[in-house]
Amino acid sequence: MNGAIINLFNRYINGQCTSEELDEVFSLLSNGTYPAEWEAAITADVSYVSGSDQQSDLTQDDINRIYGRIENNLVGRVGAEHLPTYKKPVRLWQICSAAAAILIIVGSGLFYFYQAQTSSKKNIDIYAARILPGSNKAFLTLSNGKKISLTDAAIGTLAKQAGISLTKKADGQLVYAVKGTAGNAGSTQSNTIETPKGGQYQVLLPDGTAVWLNAASSLTYPLNFDRLKERRVQLSGEAYFEVAKDKAHPFVVSTNMQEVKVLGTHFNVKGYKDEAVISTTLLEGSVKVSNVYSDKNCLLRPGQQANLFKNGEMINVVKVIPENIISWKNGYFIFDNQNVVSVMQVISRWYDVDVEYKGMNKADRFGGTFSRSANLADLLKVLELLGETHFKIEGKKIIVSN
Repeated sequence: MNGAIINLFNRYINGQCTSEELDEVFSLLSNGTYPAEWEAAITADVSYVSGSDQQSDLTQDDINRIYGRIENNLVGRVGAEHLPTYKKPVRLWQICSAAAAILIIVGSGLFYFYQAQTSSKKNIDIYAARILPGSNKAFLTLSNGKKISLTDAAIGTLAKQAGISLTKKADGQLVYAVKGTAGNAGSTQSNTIETPKGGQYQVLLPDGTAVWLNAASSLTYPLNFDRLKERRVQLSGEAYFEVAKDKAHPFVVSTNMQEVKVLGTHFNVKGYKDEAVISTTLLEGSVKVSNVYSDKNCLLRPGQQANLFKNGEMINVVKVIPENIISWKNGYFIFDNQNVVSVMQVISRWYDVDVEYKGMNKADRFGGTFSRSANLADLLKVLELLGETHFKIEGKKIIVSN
């Protein structure tokens, strides 16, 4: 057997793949190649999880029932030749991840075949509702109040403020550059970049810090950090930061309840107003996370996440797989046994849709790796296969029910 392929599958099962590795895994699975290596990776994982405390709250009967539904819908309808041979893993989200990956990557041909057999029975009318995924969309508000649509703006220089030039690059990135010696200019002026639902954007700040902004988020920052004691920015929503090192000027990310203080590091902050938790995940370096309304704080190490619950003062620190947390930045959704409400919050922001729940148990959970470029109707089709939840699209609204 091919040891490198087994290692690749192991990384996929444990959520450690880069975006390039995910593309390779999906290609291998959809082509049905290396079935022995896939089985070896799954078997090793089952052996490990069976002797650990990583199992979910689901019983084996629950897992068998859900696996049976997936197996019947996928293998029974599209043919076993399209799928690798599966053993029944212990962790539900591993099953979901593999099945969903194959469905998403195989593409419209497989989906069309499946839908042609079941269109009269399914709630998702993909022919009537073609809601596309999000893309690079953002608005920039200058210090003088002028608002620029970065989506519509041409490539090149957008504005010049206090010795700072703003340029839109060919890849859509917004770049700030200090021209000559700006001195104190711009230290009291600020810009705000905001993404709508269905949008994302990347900005290179004047100090060289790179920021990736997720959907429905905003970032306010000074035009010039040079004369400031600290590089303070205000975030609403979610962003990934790669902070330029400057020991003399700490970088501070402020949300409505929390501050994250760093010198130079890579981390992700998620602080949406409609969610009960503000989460900070560290990938590299170290950060200090503080509750601005109390004296509670903690120092994070790589691979740790600090969760500040908005109804309390405590900061809970847990171990996570950072690559899963920033999967949105790399073009993927990774759902790790998340409840339907959490999943739909992510989908709502990225596809710019509203969500309505009708008489359902919101405890249904999902797992899997999905492309953020997938069509919404296709994504919901897969989620229907993985649980008891059903989805119906009406215009720009998704109705969720059991």
